[in-house]
Amino acid sequence: MESNASDSDLFGIRVWIAIETNFGKQHGCLPIAAKLPYKWPLALDIVRRGFQAHWDRRLLGLFADLYDGLGPNIEQKLLGNTGLVTIDPENVEVMLSTRFADFGFGPRRDAFYRLLGEGIFTQDGLPWKHSRALLRRQFVRMQYQNLGAFREHVDNMIGALGDSGGIVDLQPIFFRYTLDITTALIFGQSVHSLVNEGRDSFSESFSEAADITAYRGRLGDLYWLYTPWRFSKACTAIKRYVDDYVMNARGTLAEAPGLAKKSLAQRYAFINDLYDELKDPIRVRDQLVNVLLAGRDTTACLMSWTFRLLVRYPATLMKLRKEIATVLGDELSVTRTHVRDMPYLDCVVKETLRLYPPVPANLRFATKTTVFPRGGGPDSRSPVLVRQGTGITYSPYLMHRRTELYGPDANLFRPERWEDSKLAGIGWGFLPFNDGPRGCLGSKHPRALRAPFSVQISADTPLTEDLAVMEASYGIVRIIQAFPSIRLPPDHVWEEPGTEKHALTLVLASADGCKVMLT
Repeated sequence: MESNASDSDLFGIRVWIAIETNFGKQHGCLPIAAKLPYKWPLALDIVRRGFQAHWDRRLLGLFADLYDGLGPNIEQKLLGNTGLVTIDPENVEVMLSTRFADFGFGPRRDAFYRLLGEGIFTQDGLPWKHSRALLRRQFVRMQYQNLGAFREHVDNMIGALGDSGGIVDLQPIFFRYTLDITTALIFGQSVHSLVNEGRDSFSESFSEAADITAYRGRLGDLYWLYTPWRFSKACTAIKRYVDDYVMNARGTLAEAPGLAKKSLAQRYAFINDLYDELKDPIRVRDQLVNVLLAGRDTTACLMSWTFRLLVRYPATLMKLRKEIATVLGDELSVTRTHVRDMPYLDCVVKETLRLYPPVPANLRFATKTTVFPRGGGPDSRSPVLVRQGTGITYSPYLMHRRTELYGPDANLFRPERWEDSKLAGIGWGFLPFNDGPRGCLGSKHPRALRAPFSVQISADTPLTEDLAVMEASYGIVRIIQAFPSIRLPPDHVWEEPGTEKHALTLVLASADGCKVMLT
């Protein structure tokens, strides 16, 4: 009986493979010629190098070495599983946009669920569409707030830096700065971690939980093997903390008299609108944690990498300082108009995001048998069959360093490459944040909001229209104003971009921080 069942299963698998193969032939698909080479059975040598690179904080460097010279589309076999790697803009566009429905998260949902719950970053299909529409309304509203909402937190950041002496690590301060702003925007009140240093357990719990979640995500189906006690403790603390904010907002609104209710409704608009729609405090909390993760980490990393680069390229810093002085003079109250009038700042931000995109690599799984337009055949120009269940890794970090897209100096920091619309046709070759329907919620110009999806953002579209980038730009400008002598500390090693150590969590941070001298 068992033999008959297994024979039937085997026959079904063969039939399905034949159907998929015929589908590929109908679309002119050819096999990918580029294969990831390995020496040991099951590519265990690659796996071993991957674990070692993770502990050495050089995982992205390993990826660059492994895939160098193989082309933009690669087939890899690891532990018996066949997957694809692409840094081809045409295939990335298909996966994230034109055939968006053909791809999903796969096991990532389970790996992330303990921290993020039922939120937009763990959802696919109709639940994701509902979350996207709901959260997008909130971000559209926040896009039009003036920068006064940032001012208190920028001043607190400048004050915290002013109290520092000698060599200062900007990176942890930037994480507190972005946490303070994000909690103010979505909770209606800030955690004020910049002025409560040493007493802010929430920030520590959030960092701990995010780091472990990222590691679980890289384990794929084996995520459950890594669930340390401190992870459960951190997740519980985060959820309790956010629950308190939700209940406080709801209670305050319920008890407020008529005249005060309108003002409080605006202050707690993010929580209140989510609650009115979802009718469930747990689902509200989960969405808030998802937004908090994106709002804190991406902006803090952008600011950290920007200053790591600026102090290592003093001519670029001097040029940017001159532009800031020309636009602002002695004015300390920065507005959106001021930031928009700084084209070189926009170039610096774009170049930083090119070299250090917040999410340097990502993964999707084919939810149905589908096709990539390129990568097959000896010349890699034919379509490629993507079988249902196949995992596809795409890496903006590697794609942004392709010399075919950015020239022979693609590994260097040179903001001038963005001037005068020199990269106006780069299209999907520039992916600073995720794009397509899952594009960044804080973006004012996501491709997903244009019709058709394949319409591209020009490289000369100012990134300062995005909420996160505007927040970062404001902080960058004020720090350069407040500390005109900011520089690389003496005796610090000057490293070429890409050769430094990385803290690869859910985002790309520097493993060595962002050390500077302020005075």
